[in-house]
Amino acid sequence: KRNTEIKKKLKGKVLSLLTGGAGNDNYWHWLFDVLPRLAICEKVININNINFFLLPSLDKKFQMETLDLMKISKEKCLSSKDYRHIESDEIIVTDHPYVVSNDSTHDIQNIPIWISKWLRNKFLKKEINNENLPKKIYINREDAPLGKKVRSIINEKEVKNLLKEHGFTSVTLSNYHFNEQVELFYNAEIITGLHGAAFANMCFSKAGSKVIELRSLTAGKMIENIALTNGLIYKSLSSEPEEHDVQNQQGHIKVSLDLLNKLVKELI
Repeated sequence: KRNTEIKKKLKGKVLSLLTGGAGNDNYWHWLFDVLPRLAICEKVININNINFFLLPSLDKKFQMETLDLMKISKEKCLSSKDYRHIESDEIIVTDHPYVVSNDSTHDIQNIPIWISKWLRNKFLKKEINNENLPKKIYINREDAPLGKKVRSIINEKEVKNLLKEHGFTSVTLSNYHFNEQVELFYNAEIITGLHGAAFANMCFSKAGSKVIELRSLTAGKMIENIALTNGLIYKSLSSEPEEHDVQNQQGHIKVSLDLLNKLVKELI
């Protein structure tokens, strides 16, 4: 398709952090696909000398929050939605941080540990001991747009009630600043929730923390592998999904309360 966008000319160096797939608005892909490109560049160039950063999008709150914490000024950030066709003195691009084959579906299952270490180094500056933060958290998906609820727990009310009996706090992560999410996961001793992007925050959890992933049988193992490479104790509860394509991770599931109760008792 021909690019009919007007070419925009920029002076200086532009670092492209563009990525394919869900990089525009997905929290997981922002943390593991977009930001680690900065880590690649830091090894060979001075990031402070970059005049502009070309990003997939800047529409999400967490995008500007992470960039602000990294002291990348808003004035230097360009959204690819506005800058579709550019010309500059120098444009710098990187390889994908972990897709090293022609099979991205396979490679995302095995995200390398260096990315988690780099994220911790950037955003987890010190030990955070906040007694006011919950030790047991359930990640709900109440903030998922109604039109995009392609994954849900059919009996979530019963799941929440069961977990509440065991002392879990239900959290809606979009209500938290990115920095608060880092603290929340660092302080949590046990985390559970439906398979989704929020589990990217496990890279900020302490080794030995426990995770129960509620998942459909068609979901991949990316969350399990992130948990294990970061030294977490991982368990899963898989269910047959409804309204799904067997080739993907979507679908609504009904969680067995008996099995969930047993798992929680084993871990707390």
